[in-house]
Amino acid sequence: MGIFGVAFAVTGAVSALPKASDGGTCGPGRGSEAAIVALFNPGSIGAGPEPAAADAGARAQWQAFVNQCQSAADDRGVTASAILLVSIGGATAGSLLVLRANRKRGKRLALGSGAPPGDGGVGTSPAALV
Repeated sequence: MGIFGVAFAVTGAVSALPKASDGGTCGPGRGSEAAIVALFNPGSIGAGPEPAAADAGARAQWQAFVNQCQSAADDRGVTASAILLVSIGGATAGSLLVLRANRKRGKRLALGSGAPPGDGGVGTSPAALV
């Protein structure tokens, strides 16, 4: 289960971001980039050069596009990180429980109380067979 969760988280972090609502892509080329790339290099979103401050409409549209792409990257990164941490925690807890159960079983066998059920603790000693 832990391995599946880790694989799911990694896939989410390296898969392409969804297209922005205006139809553009959140990447430098024709396709969107991976969320992990946008998280570590926000300038790579590919929205083109920032419009001049005098063109308020174009600047607002450009900023909205950049914000959409960065928000998608942030959401994907947070989700992938949460899934990764829960998966690692679950795998660690499961492993510890299995190890603890094996240790308890080993101690019972060492103390002689781990006889198979149904033989009444007699075992297979030659004296018991006579």
